[in-house]
Amino acid sequence: MSSNRGRRIAAALVATLCALSVMAYTVTGNIRDTDDEPLIGATVRLLRPDSTRVAVCVANADGSFAFNNVKKGKYIVEATYVGSDAGFSNIAVTDKNVRVPDIRLSEKTTMLAEAVVTGIRTPIKVMEDTVEYAADTYKTQPNAVVEDLLKRLPGVEVGSDGAITANGKTVTKILVDGKEFFSDDPKVASKNLPVNMIDKLQVVDRKSDLARLTGVDDGEEETVINLTVKKGMKNGWFGNAEGGYGTDGRYKGTFNVNRFWNENQVTLLGGINNINEPGFTDGGSRFRRFGGSNGLTLSHALGLNFNVGNGEIFRVGGDVMFSRTSTRTVMQRNRQYVFTDSTSYVNSWKRSRDRGTNVRADFRIQWNPDSFNTLDIRPNMSYNDNNSWSADSSLTQSGHLVDVTRSRNINSSEGKSWEFGAQLIYNHKFRSRPGRSFSVNARFRSSNMREYENSYSWNKFYLYNDSIDTYDQYADNHTWSNTVSGRLSWTEPLGNVKNGNFLTVAYNFSYRWNNADKLTYDRPVDVPDALYDGWLGHIFNNDDLSYREDLSNQFRNDYMNQDIRAGFKHVDKKTTLDAGVSLVPQMSKSIDLIDANRNITRNVLNVAPYLRYRLKVSKTRSLNLFYRGRSSQPSISQLQPVADNSDPLHIVVGNPSLDPSFSHSLRLRYQDFNSEAQRSVMVMADGSVTQNSIVSQTTFSPTTGGQQTTYVNVNGVWNVMGMAMFSMPFRNRDFVFNTHVMGRYAHNVGFNNGERNNQGSLRLNFMPALAWRPENIELEIRPRYSVQLTTNSLRKTANSTIHTYGGMFNGTYYTPFGLVLSTDLNYASTKGYSEGYNSNQCLWNASLAYRFLPDQSLTLSLKAYDLLQQRKNIMRTDSGNYTDETIYNSLTRYFMVTVAWKFNTFGKGNEPKSRNQRRYGPPGGGPGGPGRHP
Repeated sequence: MSSNRGRRIAAALVATLCALSVMAYTVTGNIRDTDDEPLIGATVRLLRPDSTRVAVCVANADGSFAFNNVKKGKYIVEATYVGSDAGFSNIAVTDKNVRVPDIRLSEKTTMLAEAVVTGIRTPIKVMEDTVEYAADTYKTQPNAVVEDLLKRLPGVEVGSDGAITANGKTVTKILVDGKEFFSDDPKVASKNLPVNMIDKLQVVDRKSDLARLTGVDDGEEETVINLTVKKGMKNGWFGNAEGGYGTDGRYKGTFNVNRFWNENQVTLLGGINNINEPGFTDGGSRFRRFGGSNGLTLSHALGLNFNVGNGEIFRVGGDVMFSRTSTRTVMQRNRQYVFTDSTSYVNSWKRSRDRGTNVRADFRIQWNPDSFNTLDIRPNMSYNDNNSWSADSSLTQSGHLVDVTRSRNINSSEGKSWEFGAQLIYNHKFRSRPGRSFSVNARFRSSNMREYENSYSWNKFYLYNDSIDTYDQYADNHTWSNTVSGRLSWTEPLGNVKNGNFLTVAYNFSYRWNNADKLTYDRPVDVPDALYDGWLGHIFNNDDLSYREDLSNQFRNDYMNQDIRAGFKHVDKKTTLDAGVSLVPQMSKSIDLIDANRNITRNVLNVAPYLRYRLKVSKTRSLNLFYRGRSSQPSISQLQPVADNSDPLHIVVGNPSLDPSFSHSLRLRYQDFNSEAQRSVMVMADGSVTQNSIVSQTTFSPTTGGQQTTYVNVNGVWNVMGMAMFSMPFRNRDFVFNTHVMGRYAHNVGFNNGERNNQGSLRLNFMPALAWRPENIELEIRPRYSVQLTTNSLRKTANSTIHTYGGMFNGTYYTPFGLVLSTDLNYASTKGYSEGYNSNQCLWNASLAYRFLPDQSLTLSLKAYDLLQQRKNIMRTDSGNYTDETIYNSLTRYFMVTVAWKFNTFGKGNEPKSRNQRRYGPPGGGPGGPGRHP
């Protein structure tokens, strides 16, 4: 009896345990980031509604997690990961297992609790083809523009002309939230957009627009900068206006108005100033005599940019720009030619004035009716007007400083040009065969330029009985051209598309008609006295002109290019491979209507391989390899055997026997970002070798010092470059250290008097930086050193070693009551230049600004530029033929008072905060201020 009772009790216990086990369930899910990548090792907690912990686990390699034996009830699933904000999901376990929706964690910025910062943004992140800078971690003065930020970024350089290079490569575009901003003129964004709208600045190496739209590599690539706008500024109106006046009649006025809504953008901006801040790139560079960007410039600019549409289905974008500039330049140059047994020097001086007007419009229409079809149409046009004048004087001396030739020249020109064109890109993906695609690209461009030139030259030859030669000429230049091109491409998956293997083929055809007329006329001139000093006042008179057929030409040029390309492409989660080869038949033909003996016809066939390979070691670590072979035809001017005698001491004549050059380029890049330590590392190396490189060959007259230059093919032109960048904050995150190291060696070839000169140029740059960024102050010091060693095979005594050393200091202090004090000090010293060209300058700028109104939207500033008045603009150029050292006139010390107003319609509490505002919160608590974190 007792045994039966025991069995019944045991059975009941077993049944109870079975029932309890049936009432236990499993909770599963995935932890991922905003890029849909799994977060390996993320901590996952199962909490009761009162935050009592039930269980803890760690996410697997694919981001998955699981909690077993979970009883019925309500729970909170919490996921955390280093460097990311926590993620939560509320669940209810009833009578079945629960699958939690994917929890996505975003990058951590700041977390407020009693107004104490628990996370600081990473200053630099490197990811595959992108280097990303957090804008708020680099202090700039109030009302600063993007260019001011670029000058503070390691690896980024801004030239005196505003040109931007990143890690040694030229930046061709600036995008705003991935959308084109004023087409291919990055200076528009860098010199006009305010820094306070930028959240992140990304330097991206990418394929060309055509390759990205069609998926078939065309061998082209570009480096662009993408500006991501702060989230709070994506819907509403915002902008600023600034005006200022200073000493020496300096003035500045700028404005920009931005309207962002639902991924749409409209920007209107403009300005006027005489402090060397051109808003847009002037089209005057199309003309022969345009003087460039050095000197002192008066600039007017007005532009409209827009990108609107229905999501990504239909979008219309473009820009319209007007600019007018007037530049005055004074240049002093020392040029050194190297020979086997001697050295020749040319010391010159030049004064010029250039005025240009440019109107340009570029538009883009993109239609994606469905996921299988894309149509992209891009019409464009431009008009340019240029008026230039220059006067120069030069003295040529032998190596023993014996005078050879004195030359004086005056030139003036007036020109106008018109350009218009359009491009169409259509891409189709096949619904019936995933991975198969077909694309068509068609393009047309037409240009017409007319320029009238006047030139006067006076030359004295000291070694030729002190004889004097002079001429006065007028030239009518007219060039016009039309280009049509088309490209067909096909992508075919090999086997199952999930395997990621594709065959790519493409055919490109391009034909260009280029017509060039130059009609030259002589004016009667009187030989002036040897001591004549009134040459600057020479007046050009067209009353009596005599046609010079020997100095004129009328060419009709045709150029046809075909590119037959086949390649293999493989894509998976870890690797991307794109490799292939091109056959490139080329034809060029030039007919001279004046002299049939100067006609040229050439046919060339080239082979150009390419390779792109990417290994994604992890989400933040990758290795990239790139190789490209490219053929380049000599220009028509390099081929035409017509002497250009417009400057009798510098005659240029083409060589019809030139072969096309072929270059091999190889680049290797590795990057790694550690989110926990916020450490960024990037190492890059590249090199190129050119076969049949086209170089100039110069011969000299020993009595007149005159030069005649032609072109020849040579081998031996190559270069290599290595670069490393490192960034990491210290433990307390207020200190950030970064460094940028770069080395480059270039081997050039030139010919002087028929003798070959092999010139090697080694340049090493080292620039560490240490920044201290506590709550209301930023101090940054950035020492730098570079050395350039130049060697010449012709004459060892012409070798040189140039040292450049110095440093930069930036300091900004924000007071609690709206006063901002800023200063920057830039010291640079050079040794190794010729006498009078070494520099030892300390550029000191400072500003005092006060922010008015409750929202601090009005700023009054006193700014001082080049306080010590030491600015110099010195450049050095090395080639196989000569070495140049040049000094240009510069904008020196001035003071300016400015008033700036920034506005927005984001509403109270919705305006994006600056880094300092996020750190402290507004006075008196409230949103973002002291108090409990919600």
